Amino acid sequence: MSAPLLSNDLLLAQNVQPKAATPGVAQDSSPPAGGGSAPASPLAGFMPILMMLVFIVPFFLLMSRRQKKEQQARAALKKGDRVMTNAGLVGELVELDDRLAKVKIAPGVTVQIVANTVSPWVEAAQKSAAPTASKELKEAKTGPDKK
Repeated sequence: MSAPLLSNDLLLAQNVQPKAATPGVAQDSSPPAGGGSAPASPLAGFMPILMMLVFIVPFFLLMSRRQKKEQQARAALKKGDRVMTNAGLVGELVELDDRLAKVKIAPGVTVQIVANTVSPWVEAAQKSAAPTASKELKEAKTGPDKK
């Protein structure tokens, strides 16, 4: 009978000497120099799992928070709203149900897409930022000429 590749001794990271009857293994007859081994903590085997959880759980929390915000924004959409798909198509929402959305992207052209890929398209933030930037640029240009 062969020994399993991963035994409990290996998984718990214990320093266990091979059995004396194992052929081809040299045994030291003297005890270890430290006077014996200190008993390992029962939590020592769970430390790698705990460390992974410490790093992975915050990512899941952030993802779920983002998904919740996207679902709320999608639920607030109504017929006639401007929307954008994940693929970058911008159009007018014609119909929205749980699975599919119909978006009018041009006169006479309506596409049917998966509802999860639709999000509200915020055009106001882009337009409001552009005039203030151009206004500041004009003021900066005219300022030094008035000397």
